[in-house]
Amino acid sequence: MVGNYMYSEERGERFDMIANPECRNSHWWEDAEPFWITAVKQGKKTYMFEWSGGEFPHKGFSSTYSLPVDGENWAMLPEMKRNIKKSLDMFKSDEIDMAGVFVWEIDKWGHDIDTKSDDFHQKLVEFDSAIDSLLDQLEQQSLRDKVNIVIFSDHGMKDISPERTVDISHILNTTDVKIFTDRGHMCNIWPHDHKLEKVYSDLKKLNNDHIAIYKKDELPDRWCYKHHKLVPPITVVAESGWFILTPEYPSVTSKGWHGFDNVDKDMRGIFLATGPDIKKNDKVGPMRAVDVYQVLCKLLHVKPLPHKGEWNRVQDMFL
Repeated sequence: MVGNYMYSEERGERFDMIANPECRNSHWWEDAEPFWITAVKQGKKTYMFEWSGGEFPHKGFSSTYSLPVDGENWAMLPEMKRNIKKSLDMFKSDEIDMAGVFVWEIDKWGHDIDTKSDDFHQKLVEFDSAIDSLLDQLEQQSLRDKVNIVIFSDHGMKDISPERTVDISHILNTTDVKIFTDRGHMCNIWPHDHKLEKVYSDLKKLNNDHIAIYKKDELPDRWCYKHHKLVPPITVVAESGWFILTPEYPSVTSKGWHGFDNVDKDMRGIFLATGPDIKKNDKVGPMRAVDVYQVLCKLLHVKPLPHKGEWNRVQDMFL
């Protein structure tokens, strides 16, 4: 799993953010073992609510319960509230040990609304109110000292505009390209056989400081990305806040975007935790997205698989 939009050259299949039927094929999901599968293997009962991949089996194992992604109403705020209530009811009756509740609506707001606007602020207030309700329900069901809550995001958001775009369409002969995937922060390109050097050379002719063009072996090591089989022969990466236009996506229709280089602080996500095993009113130093895994393992008493997280970045949050 290397992105929302992928292409398997070996199989001739596309993965379009769970929008196409091929996304359900197991080969997309089996390279890395999800946390909930590791938990199930160690005797825990899990419920994944509208979580990408949460309903798919992994090498013979599945989440104990799962609510599949549901098209138009996928993980919006009303669904989040419903799923939280269901989770707490099942914690109360000891039917589950862990619930993963995904909410997509905040990401949608970030794409659709200027993040500095009053409208966006109001949306955050609505989400904050839903979290208050969660804490109230924990108290009402006498679960406050039994259930740990972890809230985290996988990225931040950057404002974009039609004035900050780079169009790669006019420089490329589309007959040289087999597949384009993604847009905005990056574009993945699979040239036809024997066309890699030509496509690469054509892109370099853009001579635009707001994009970087990489062959697969040139991608920065710090991204931990270039060795996977699903990474394309050519990747075009935008400067943070700029938007790459492609033949499939010739215009900017969003107000915000993500996926830019994580050296930009706007790409940072959030992390909050509360519960019987977490220190109160405390802060820890900067942590990385890869550190969330070991936090979940610690709270659920699950032995982690090998991972890139570092314990010293998170150890001080625990009692």
